[in-house]
Amino acid sequence: MDINELPRRSVDALGIETNYYITGEENGRFILLLHGMTSSGDAYRELMVALADEYCLIAPDLPGFGFSEITQPYRLSHLVEWVAAFRDALDLPACPLIGHSFGGVLATRFTLAHPEDVTRLVLLAPALLARQNIPKFVMSAGISLGLVDLGVNVSQSQRIVPYAVKSAFYDSKSQPESVWERRLRDYENARASADAIKAIARQNPRKNLDQVARPICMIWGNEDAVVLASDGDELLEIWPDAELTKLADCGHVLVQEKTAVVIQTTRAFLGAESSL
Repeated sequence: MDINELPRRSVDALGIETNYYITGEENGRFILLLHGMTSSGDAYRELMVALADEYCLIAPDLPGFGFSEITQPYRLSHLVEWVAAFRDALDLPACPLIGHSFGGVLATRFTLAHPEDVTRLVLLAPALLARQNIPKFVMSAGISLGLVDLGVNVSQSQRIVPYAVKSAFYDSKSQPESVWERRLRDYENARASADAIKAIARQNPRKNLDQVARPICMIWGNEDAVVLASDGDELLEIWPDAELTKLADCGHVLVQEKTAVVIQTTRAFLGAESSL
């Protein structure tokens, strides 16, 4: 499949008109992907196209991001209900879950609430420990604390967008112009970014993490300024059986910065499931 081709559909999930991207063979081997803050399901484009030869991959726009409707209350518990409703709407079987940053938080909370629906977890720089350092996390993500206090979305502060779309990369000069076009569109549609930060602040994402009973693979950029790679080492103390891969010369946007390695690591981890 061409990298520029990513079919987009929509479905009602929990009363929320939910946009989602889908690719690959609908052969019963599904993967559900949850994106991060200031992003959309399209952020997984490279990974989805690469794995489409083996899996059917589905990446929804979280409520208030991309082309999905926003919802209230914007809390992790409510978003977990939305994920469950989205899965039901598409009649998905138990499958691997991939989550990046805020999406990693949501993927983990969903696994805790619905372990029967998740077979494996791939967490890309999950913001599970970000609550302990919210101010730095917010500023590193390119969002002003004033916007969060006011509940204003990112797209309403155009002066920070040119900086923010590149700040999460280690080497922004290595990316083609098409990446910036996609990132800019995501920022402009990231209406719930302030709400997502508040959701992390309100509910401790690390609560009960030791109760996650599924195989876990974590991938992190060593130079991640948004969610520090040292968080991975701390999470390994909670999940001693988890896999942790750190990528040199890589920031927070792993799928675009280190596409080949992320694909290889993810494919190997998910492949271990099929060999059991």
